[in-house]
Amino acid sequence: MESEIKPSLIEAALGKKSALILGIGGGGDVIQGIPVARLLKQLGLEKVYLGGVACSWWTPDGNPLSETWGTAVMGPTLYNVQDLSPAESLEAQIVEVSSESTLEGRVPCESALAETLPGDVIFVAGLTGGSQGLADSLKALVEREGIDLVVGVDIGSDTFYDGKNAMPAKTSLVDFISMGAILELDIPIFYGVAGYGADGEMPLEELDERVQRVMAAGGYVGAHGLTQGDVAAMEEACELYGDPVEPISWRAAKGDHGWKNVWTHGPWGTAVKVTPLAGVMLFFDPKTMAEVNSTGILAIQKSTSLAEAEAIFKEELNQYPESKLHPTIEFFPEEG
Repeated sequence: MESEIKPSLIEAALGKKSALILGIGGGGDVIQGIPVARLLKQLGLEKVYLGGVACSWWTPDGNPLSETWGTAVMGPTLYNVQDLSPAESLEAQIVEVSSESTLEGRVPCESALAETLPGDVIFVAGLTGGSQGLADSLKALVEREGIDLVVGVDIGSDTFYDGKNAMPAKTSLVDFISMGAILELDIPIFYGVAGYGADGEMPLEELDERVQRVMAAGGYVGAHGLTQGDVAAMEEACELYGDPVEPISWRAAKGDHGWKNVWTHGPWGTAVKVTPLAGVMLFFDPKTMAEVNSTGILAIQKSTSLAEAEAIFKEELNQYPESKLHPTIEFFPEEG
């Protein structure tokens, strides 16, 4: 008996009118949604919602990168989306933002790029209600606006964390909450990952094994190589919003490969091996991923608050949630 043939993103999008693209890991993941939004627009979709989740990697002054020697951003700031101002509330956990939207003066990536992103509605989605809270808001928005498909986008490797890695992924909680919410939807859903292994959260050998597991289960549904137009749009976005990881995908598409040091996880950064595959976005079926590999998604899917999601992540995956880390750490004392 042949296994079910799952449609590709292009096949699912043909003839559709609207889509929602969600950067599932926070920070600048919305930037990885740029090539997807451009592709869907080229396929004729009339309206694209493009955004990310309310998880920013900020220094105390609100910058995504520290300019102070010895200071490293270690943990994210997760916030209530209704605290963004000015912003238009679309649902309890989803707000539309503009270039003026801030959180007490701090600017999320979605706001910083609001005037340049190739989306018709730029939004931020909240995680304070856990997976169920985000799922309820997504369901309501999808039904009200007649959204035809949803794509969660990410960079790196952490969504493939299965709890058994030799080097545990460091920031999977936010991804798992987001993916759990997407799984609740009754329309076509996709997960797209660019910058293969670029977050340095999983050795490539282990990432290859996890991806192989999902592929063998029929979870791989196609790919999109970043075009030169995609690269130009992503480069422009990264010039407006500095992020240590997001540029790796489009730089790889321009031939920037090999070992790189990425300013994450401490004062020495993280060694990342960038391959040509980092310039390609791979698409997977989120349900298959959750069932055969990233089983923490299914555990966290039942959460109704951020605190509950954190507890599940710690108790069932034996991993400390990144949301509990100090946002920044001063590694060296002041001289003098």
